[in-house]
Amino acid sequence: MPGTFKRPKRILVDNGSSSNIIFHSVYADLGQEPKALTRKGTSLVGFSGEVKQTLGEVLLPVYAEGINQATKFLVVDCPSSYNVMLGRLWIHDMGAVPSTLHQLIKFPTPGVLKLSKEIKKILGPAIKLPKGKTQIL
Repeated sequence: MPGTFKRPKRILVDNGSSSNIIFHSVYADLGQEPKALTRKGTSLVGFSGEVKQTLGEVLLPVYAEGINQATKFLVVDCPSSYNVMLGRLWIHDMGAVPSTLHQLIKFPTPGVLKLSKEIKKILGPAIKLPKGKTQIL
């Protein structure tokens, strides 16, 4: 049924990928019409060097941390441990900071102070400890 919201599970945020990928089975499970897919074959190269052709591309809404953003996905028909793979372009568009160590993503938060380089230059001398001194917390 088109328009029904189903949240895909097993989403990989891959800062090594230049593309956003959704697998065909997930695309179909989301209730998307096949005609919404723009037929455009693109060759993708896997980790082991295998080449896979995409079925096309589609623009889908992605909602994360209060931001709803239209995101272009390449649709691929092959098995995967993940349902969706989000690449560098999505990470940068969202202003997100991924941490592979912690397996999480940090998004900009309204009301949190961001220090620019200019402010750091001005405040730097005021917040530095005198030489030879250590701070005990």
